[in-house]
Amino acid sequence: MQRIWAPPRSTRRNRRYAHREPFKDQLMSTPSIRLSTYKDPRPWSNLLKRLLWLCVQLPFWLRIPRVLNPIRIALLRLFGAQIGRRCLVGTARIWIPWNLRMAEFSAIGDGAEIYNLAPVQIGPNSVVSQRSYLCTATHDYTKSDFPIYSLPIKIGASAWIAACAFIGPGINVGEGAVVGACSVVTKDVPPWTVCAGNPCRVIKTRQLVEKNAVQREANEIEDRMLDRIASGKT
Repeated sequence: MQRIWAPPRSTRRNRRYAHREPFKDQLMSTPSIRLSTYKDPRPWSNLLKRLLWLCVQLPFWLRIPRVLNPIRIALLRLFGAQIGRRCLVGTARIWIPWNLRMAEFSAIGDGAEIYNLAPVQIGPNSVVSQRSYLCTATHDYTKSDFPIYSLPIKIGASAWIAACAFIGPGINVGEGAVVGACSVVTKDVPPWTVCAGNPCRVIKTRQLVEKNAVQREANEIEDRMLDRIASGKT
């Protein structure tokens, strides 16, 4: 039987993986991340204040019942937070109180996290629901030392951030806007809209209904029926 010539196994292996060589060269030529070169730009006084706040928040914060909400408000104000009247703060984690501004009748639910390396402003009559995450900080992944930087977040008046939503750095949530549960917000939210999804997108406009509008409409229908019956028209 005539033997058919075949290239050596090593040659076939080289041909099989030849297409990976350019990618390998690219990896070798790409600069690596060097976290050892990172320097924290924040002053030591800032870190000391955060340490003091941590000593207050860890042992006492979660043990304060809801009925003693004024104690939480007083602690936040003591560390520089600007909080209006009749606000509610649950067992949320506030990283830097002096970067928190809450207008009157606003609320932060239990389990929410306010990672406010930059200022976070919550407008009047607005609600940040349970386990929502407001994140003002991110990293510049284009630089080798992977530096952290922060941008402020603003929640407009009468807005609602539903449970487990994520609000990214530099986001403005417009007045009256609703962000659905578990949404990931990477762009500004227009006023008086209902938005949801990952990434978050506009679903419809938000229209307020008066408190007694349904009951009033039912009464009007009943009055028309009574008028028809009284006039002999059924």
